[in-house]
Amino acid sequence: MPALSLSRVGARVVESGPAGVGLPAKTWQRLESLPDPRSPQGRVYPLACLVAVAVCAFTAAGHDRLTAVGQWVKRASQADLARLRAPFDPMAGRYRAPDEKTIRVVLDRLDPRALARALLGQRRDPRPRPQGSGARDYPARRDKAQHRAAARSRLVGLAVDGKTSRGARRADRSRVHLLGVCGHDGQFLDQIEVDVKHNETSHFQELLAPLELTRQVVTFDALHTVRANLDWLVTAKSAHYLAVVKKNQPLLYARLKALPWAKIPTGATTGETGHGRHETRTLKTAHVAGLPMPHARQAIRITRHRRDTTTGKTSRETVYAVATLTADDAGPHDLARLAREHWTVEANHHVRDVSFTEDHASSRTGHGPANLATIRNAVINAIRGAGYHHIPEGRRDHTQPIDALHLHGLL
Repeated sequence: MPALSLSRVGARVVESGPAGVGLPAKTWQRLESLPDPRSPQGRVYPLACLVAVAVCAFTAAGHDRLTAVGQWVKRASQADLARLRAPFDPMAGRYRAPDEKTIRVVLDRLDPRALARALLGQRRDPRPRPQGSGARDYPARRDKAQHRAAARSRLVGLAVDGKTSRGARRADRSRVHLLGVCGHDGQFLDQIEVDVKHNETSHFQELLAPLELTRQVVTFDALHTVRANLDWLVTAKSAHYLAVVKKNQPLLYARLKALPWAKIPTGATTGETGHGRHETRTLKTAHVAGLPMPHARQAIRITRHRRDTTTGKTSRETVYAVATLTADDAGPHDLARLAREHWTVEANHHVRDVSFTEDHASSRTGHGPANLATIRNAVINAIRGAGYHHIPEGRRDHTQPIDALHLHGLL
């Protein structure tokens, strides 16, 4: 038998590392539950190993492309490859490192829904880092995060929004568009690929169906203010919603705008300075019977006053919304917080574009763009879960394989 063939046979047989080295059973179960799109014949690398390599490599700062993933795994030590459960080659007496093409082909073929279920929405308690890890701990930041989580305990919000991967195009030259759901705490939970932006509403129920939404508040922009979907949220999922209303719902928009807002006292006022501007937001609410939207109880008007801190130029914007929440369920400050925190999902998209340069990524074959977006979201979830406020800082702290492995609960 040729030496290369014998090496592959041995690699498929001897796939475990030294005793006591490897991933925790729960993590392995999630990764090993992924359906392998490859033919059983000729497999060398376990699918879980390839996914773990991609996730850990994308975590390290400066590794935003699959070519960088190939470079990252080539620099990994034998001990790191053993922790990643790379196959052991008995002929060469060492663990084998996959190349870029192997990982690329797998991510192009792997079911994106299965990968999203395996990597996203997994909330883990912070774990102590191993000795010798270069990653720093931030207890003060974690305390602040826990304080914010306690403040949200009464009303938990989920934000639904879509994002176009501008650098990725299908064979017909159309762009790849992803519809995702993110917790208002910043944890990205799931995503699904849709044909074009205007088809988001037809995938709304498919995206949210696997999630437990009882008594949670789903927020979204005016595109998703569709009667059938909102009725499904309340009746089938026992959830609440806060829905923005624009002129794509002309009758409801006209009715909300015509309410006597001048006679209604302001319920909440909040202010914020950042990104070169100061913004003041005022919110008014009113209980209105018979709103032409399923289960709607409150009408909401949010007025945003913005002032450019450099030029002094001011602007004003008025936004209308409806919610299933009554005054007993949520006060004006609760509604103001939920409306503001909807932008958490936009912040996630911004991080993917700026920190991971997703809009410049040209991977376009198969399921590659959707799976790479899932991996980026998993990295963001893990870094935020570790207490970091800034994703680039967290990536710089996890350039070593052992640090990335521990960050993702793989060690």
